[in-house]
Amino acid sequence: MKHRSVFVAVLSFFLSIPFFSFSAFGFAGEEDEERKVLYFHVGAPKTGTTAIQIECAERREALAKLGVYYPDSENKMNHRMELRKVVSDKIEEVKEWILKVKAQAKDFQSVFLSDECAAIANGDPRFHEFLTFLNQHFSVKYIYCIRKTIPTIGSHLTMNIIDRSINVDALDIEQIIKTRICQRINSYTFYSRLDTTFLSYEELMKSGSFVQTFLQQAMGLKIEIPNRLIHTTGNYCRGTDFTHIQLTHLERAFSVEEGSFVAAYRGPNPTLELSNALSAFIRERNKKILNGSFVAAYHGHNPILELSKVLSALICERTKKLLSTPQFHMGEFCPYPTSGFSALEGSHRWTEGTKTSITVPLTEMEPRPSSISFFNTRSLVTKDYTQDLTVKLNGEEVGRYFYTPSNNNQTIDISLPKAGPAEIEFDIPNAISPSDLGINADKRTLGVSFGDVQLQY
Repeated sequence: MKHRSVFVAVLSFFLSIPFFSFSAFGFAGEEDEERKVLYFHVGAPKTGTTAIQIECAERREALAKLGVYYPDSENKMNHRMELRKVVSDKIEEVKEWILKVKAQAKDFQSVFLSDECAAIANGDPRFHEFLTFLNQHFSVKYIYCIRKTIPTIGSHLTMNIIDRSINVDALDIEQIIKTRICQRINSYTFYSRLDTTFLSYEELMKSGSFVQTFLQQAMGLKIEIPNRLIHTTGNYCRGTDFTHIQLTHLERAFSVEEGSFVAAYRGPNPTLELSNALSAFIRERNKKILNGSFVAAYHGHNPILELSKVLSALICERTKKLLSTPQFHMGEFCPYPTSGFSALEGSHRWTEGTKTSITVPLTEMEPRPSSISFFNTRSLVTKDYTQDLTVKLNGEEVGRYFYTPSNNNQTIDISLPKAGPAEIEFDIPNAISPSDLGINADKRTLGVSFGDVQLQY
């Protein structure tokens, strides 16, 4: 059965991307046998993935009674250790593991795998090879949770800074945020081409039980799971005390002397004194990271958690500014989800195919812009070949532009709605390849190139 979720208003950020079949990696599968369904929960990061994995690991027997096989793994909870070998040149080991899972699941109706690394590995050719192999042995249905961009990046980047998977000494915060925005868009586009069920994290959080509702909507499973507090700030925020290992890790992460932590930890009020010490160290570090003032953190029972909240708030503010940036160049960076555009080329970005779109995430923008302008748009034309472009806003035609050799630099102005989403569609029926026009060997079907974009408020 093919699952599709209806997107809610809070997810208008993603509404521009169409669903269509995807066969570029040969996902045809084996025709000589009936393939078992495999549900692949790919995340995305910071959408309650850990909570889902913990519940599934604890309820393997209950899932088995419903015909679902949740394979055991090296870390017992999820399938991270196995699947991340795909991008570490150990793909043959993973293929062997998949074949083992297939054999173990012979008496089950379906298999369920979960690892959020899959939501960010879609650009790796080794991951494509793995998916091709997976689809040869199973009928794969993907599950993808979507959360609003600003809190996702704020939470994820904060966690990466705290556990130092990012080198904070060489951190360009704005460039990392831009990279992650593009990564989210590319990941969503990739999975929108597959047999994917998209779920709203915000809507799941409103339900009586997050994980129970997830399993119901994703796989049609009816299983009683009580609602629990979802931890989303990492292992450093789950206790009221600090271990020596955590102190050493934080000392490495923030380049301070371990003795200072130990002295504070052994003082008359360890929690408060350690919080004061961390506040001072992290305040200075974050001045370098964010080039701004760091608000004094609350000295509560869990200082790392409180400090992470402050850091996350600052990152969210930066992300919000980037999403609401009044001007950007589409050849270098686009903060909005697009469909039907070719790769970034620095000086411009081409539409590829006869239909493309871009969605302005108005629900995440404060203040809300009143219009958007695309400057210096050019089309692929010759003296014998012209093109025209029709612009639609939320399905309604709002403009038409004709490109000829003598009129091949045009500005597209679009007034944005005062409420709701803004899905901008571009129809270019005469898109053609440079190869067909005899210009060069490029076989892409190109229409119009875009450059500078300006928002008006």
